[in-house]
Amino acid sequence: MAAGLAAALMLVSSACGGEAGDPEAEATTSQVQDIFFMDADGSNVTRITETAGVDSSPDWSPDGEKIAFNTNRDGNFEIYVMDADGSNAKRLTDNSAEDFSPDWSPDGSQIAFNSDRDGNREIYVMDADGSNQRRLTNNQDNDGLPAFSPDGRQIAFESNRNGNYEVFVMDVDGENTKVLTASEAVDGSPSWSPDGSQIAFISQRDGEGNFEVYVMEADGSGQIRLTTSDGFDNFPAFSPDGQLIAFDSVRDDNREIYTMKTDGSDQRRITNSPGIDRFAAWSPDGTKLAFYSERPSSNSGN
Repeated sequence: MAAGLAAALMLVSSACGGEAGDPEAEATTSQVQDIFFMDADGSNVTRITETAGVDSSPDWSPDGEKIAFNTNRDGNFEIYVMDADGSNAKRLTDNSAEDFSPDWSPDGSQIAFNSDRDGNREIYVMDADGSNQRRLTNNQDNDGLPAFSPDGRQIAFESNRNGNYEVFVMDVDGENTKVLTASEAVDGSPSWSPDGSQIAFISQRDGEGNFEVYVMEADGSGQIRLTTSDGFDNFPAFSPDGQLIAFDSVRDDNREIYTMKTDGSDQRRITNSPGIDRFAAWSPDGTKLAFYSERPSSNSGN
C-alpha cells in the first residue's frame, strides 16, 4: 500500500511483497490489526476499528463521510464501508474469494477494487452501495491497486502482464490500456496528484534491492526518484492540496508513516509505534490520515 511484488504487488507493501508482504500475512495475535486515524502531523491517533480480524487499506469517500476498507472479520477478505468515525460498518462484497484495495471514484458513486474471484487478481468496480459489481481487466496475469484519476476518466494500476510489475493506466471502462513505466525492475503502487498531472509510484529500478518513491508526469514521462533510503519506501499518497506525499518506510528499522514535500524534500516521520503502520490515506480536507496499524494492544491509542 509496494510492494507486493513477490507474488503480486497487490497489497503491495512491506517488503513489497504483494501477497507475501501484506499486513494480513504479518499480523500476530498479540497485536491489534486495525484502522486508525491521526492528524496530518501525526498527533491525536485514534483507533476506529476493533474486531478479531484484520482491517486494512482504508480509503476516504470524496465527501469525507465514509471510509472504505478491506477486512477478514467474517472469514475471508471483503470490502466494507463505514462512517468516518468507525461506526456503521457495512459489507459490500460477499464471495469466497479475496476482495481488497478499495478506491473511491472522485464523484463518490463507485469503488474500484481487486479480486481473485475469477482465478487471478483483476480489477473490478462496483457502485458505492456494493451493487453492479463488474470486472474491468481480463488477462492471465495479476492486476492490482487501482487508483481513479481526479477527473474520474482513468484508472491507474499495477500489473505484471508484461513480465514484471509496471504501472499502467486505462479508461474507467477498462479500455485503452497503456503502460506508463517500462523498467526492468518492479514498479507499482500508483497515486495521482490532485490536479491529475502527476503519478507517484514505487520502484526497485536503481539496483539497490529496495523500493523507493518516484514521481512521473501522467503520460509516463519525466520519471524522478524522490526517496533514497536504505529501507523499503512504499504506498505513496498525494495530499489533497498537492503539497505533500505520505508514504510508509522501514528506514528506521520499523515500518512507520512519513510525509515529504512533492519534490522529495523535508521527509518527516509522523508515526512512532513499536508495531507496523502503513497504507496511509488522506482525508479529503487534508487534515487527517487514516492508516492500518499492527501494534501491541497496549499501544493501540498512541
